[in-house]
Amino acid sequence: MLNRHADADRAVAVAAPLAGNSGKRMRAAVAAAVAVVGAFSLDQASKAWALSALSGGTTVPILPFVELRLVFNPGVAFGIGADAGAPLVVGLIVLNAALLGWVCARVVRDDDLVGTALLAIAAGGGLGNLSDRIFRAGEPPLTGRVVDFIAVDWFAIFNVADIFTTCGIALWALRTTLVTRPDRLAPATQVP
Repeated sequence: MLNRHADADRAVAVAAPLAGNSGKRMRAAVAAAVAVVGAFSLDQASKAWALSALSGGTTVPILPFVELRLVFNPGVAFGIGADAGAPLVVGLIVLNAALLGWVCARVVRDDDLVGTALLAIAAGGGLGNLSDRIFRAGEPPLTGRVVDFIAVDWFAIFNVADIFTTCGIALWALRTTLVTRPDRLAPATQVP
């Protein structure tokens, strides 16, 4: 009988902190889901606009060196891997799945919410470009071209998904480098 009470006390002691964090984890999960879906949706809406407004060679000047111009990119950044086809897409599926898994693990581990949201934004951007490769493909499958339309003359032509992916990862790395969390500090050693 005494053991049963001791076991129950231990179970309550273990479960109490987990129950206290369930609301925080739920908020983190919702924030991550909103970030992924939001980035994906904004990317897809911008691409739908570009396909309707910029088809037929229409360009829209923004700055002397920036214009909106529709192109279809078979590769990744700067057209790299344009001839890789389906193996490139399979690699990108694996990479995006790993990033989404990492976002989920960060939610479960109760990691930094801002860092998790930044990675979720990057994943949403990755899903936006991945959907182009999957759903804009003809034959063979998984060979669709990504809709790009923001042209910087001296740099590249890219899209909103590229902005989300690049900025999400870069800001996460910057935050990870510059922000010291109290739970990561080494315990102070006492000098006699």
